Amino acid sequence: MKPLSALLVQRREYGEPSLLDEFESIATSAGYDVVGEFDIIGAEHGRFGISIGKADEIDEWIRVHEPAFVLFSPHLKSTQMFRLMEKWDVEVRDRPQVILEIFSRHAQTRQAKLQIEQARLEYELPFMKHQARMRLQREHTGDRPTAQQIGAGEDILNLRLNQIQNRLAKIREKLDKISDVQKLKKKRRNDLGFAEVTLAGYTNAGKSTLHAKLTDSNAEIADELFTTLSTKASRISIPGRDVVLTDSVGFISDLPPKLFQAFDTTLMEITDADVIVLVVDASDSLAEMERKIRTCMETFGRIGVNSIPIVAALNKIDLVPDKIRNHRKAVLESSFEQVIPISAKNEKHLDVLLRAVQNALPELHKYSLSVPNNDKSMSFISWLHDVGEVENQSFEGDTIRLQASITPKNAKQMMNNLPGGKAERLN
Repeated sequence: MKPLSALLVQRREYGEPSLLDEFESIATSAGYDVVGEFDIIGAEHGRFGISIGKADEIDEWIRVHEPAFVLFSPHLKSTQMFRLMEKWDVEVRDRPQVILEIFSRHAQTRQAKLQIEQARLEYELPFMKHQARMRLQREHTGDRPTAQQIGAGEDILNLRLNQIQNRLAKIREKLDKISDVQKLKKKRRNDLGFAEVTLAGYTNAGKSTLHAKLTDSNAEIADELFTTLSTKASRISIPGRDVVLTDSVGFISDLPPKLFQAFDTTLMEITDADVIVLVVDASDSLAEMERKIRTCMETFGRIGVNSIPIVAALNKIDLVPDKIRNHRKAVLESSFEQVIPISAKNEKHLDVLLRAVQNALPELHKYSLSVPNNDKSMSFISWLHDVGEVENQSFEGDTIRLQASITPKNAKQMMNNLPGGKAERLN
């Protein structure tokens, strides 16, 4: 019996697409060796999550092939999971638990580690409750346990649950502090006139590779799911603009609310972007590509993305023929105004993508200024150089004349801090 051999069991409703290939990728990324699959189509059954007949059929398969684990998709209730473990005499884990295992392997930052611990504790809390009650029942086999025995067991259970709740409270407090620091950094970037561009997309679409190529950074790049769990921010150069490019956590379908909420802080940073680059995998089948885009758009809706320009980056075009690339591009153009075919790996058309991002950024306001030639004005002009683009600067006696292109937000700050003289908008 192999240490991490696993049987995959998927239950889906009639008419729902099969996600077994994706589930296999999730299992493989978590370190499992998939040795068999069951694709069950039908309604959920209360006792096992699947029909008794299917549970019996899988039991026979398990007795012959002896996998170390059964991995179930999409998810199980705690009672269903323990009933299946008793019936099959093998450890059962569901899809969210396997995803959490991947998260734990890839977590590098303090924020990501805390988010994962929070998600694991909150998701597994009902399982812990059920497991403790089952253990209590087993300890009192034979005669029915007395009220005193049950009371002692419940006290132990409640103590453990209180410990978990206290730990969750501490995690939330620590995450709030990290969030506050991130907000201060973001405010500083905004004050300096940086535009925010965020890479988003389904997991394994190539966001980390694209981020690394555009920023010359050393982000972890692997053909695995969820290599990015916390936001990475780096400065990139776009003519006339100071831009911070962030790489967000990858999306995936059917992410349980507890896991989604754990990464709420990370995901919410997307809502502050000036432009979103939605990275799409061109090597997927058309149906799979459309399904993943629906998941991405649903995720945008859940976190409240409104009126932010989206540039679609059709990635991995090096893996598909031109005919398929052109067809994928045409499909995307029915939903997005700008679709740029790229190969992040081969650095193909990245310049075209940056021009599209530049065009999607909020328009800079251009001003003609004349200010007194004094120390206060020199500090003011130095600030303009930091937050915008200054040109045609000249000294005419007691007056300094120049033109400045800055963001609308910084234009308001400029007008409030004007050291005398005047400013006239040119566009």
